[in-house]
Amino acid sequence: MGCGMGMIKYLLFIFNFIFAVCGLAILTLGVMVHLKIAEVQHQLDTSLQFPAITLIVIGSIVFVVSFFGCCGAIRESHCMTITFASFLLFILLVQVAVAVFAFMAVKNNGNVETKYRDVFNHYRDSEESSKIVDLIQSSLHCCGLESPRDFNFNIPGSCCGKQGNETCPSDEIAQKGCTDAIKEAIHLAGTVLGGVAIGVAGVELIGIIFALCLANSIRNSERRGYRV
Repeated sequence: MGCGMGMIKYLLFIFNFIFAVCGLAILTLGVMVHLKIAEVQHQLDTSLQFPAITLIVIGSIVFVVSFFGCCGAIRESHCMTITFASFLLFILLVQVAVAVFAFMAVKNNGNVETKYRDVFNHYRDSEESSKIVDLIQSSLHCCGLESPRDFNFNIPGSCCGKQGNETCPSDEIAQKGCTDAIKEAIHLAGTVLGGVAIGVAGVELIGIIFALCLANSIRNSERRGYRV
């Protein structure tokens, strides 16, 4: 194996460390988004739960793929290196699909406003609706549908970061409506999910190229009957 391929061998090993860190980032991001939307998903149908769960799964198996990459590079194993490249290619394709789905989910959430309006209208007569509205208002620092004026009664504490059964002082009430805040949060979550998936996919593509070059060099060395 020549000097160039030897360099690729160690670059591939370093890449796998970076790849493992990327996997941890994907896993963490997926968990964070999933936890944020899990409590309101069945009410608002944000369409972001599927890409979040998919990223959790991808992040979890990245460490297994990194193991094949590290072992294949250090042991100069043609089989393990090809296995690594194959797994990496599969994950890359899945991530691109997740990115496309996430970007589409951002554009297809026009019904969120209608669903949230229905939940908001049952704020006083439904404990579940009350919890969801209070959760959204306290998490997104918003109040009402379009503004605090949507409350025809005492403004709940969730509009200023207090408990729902407390009232808000007028100078502490969030002035932003929750319909706009929800749309912005969904747009941000979808953009981040899609952007991270595409960015990591680019890193993985480099890893695939390195792995295939190394595997080809290993195979040529085996055919010539010597190893380094």
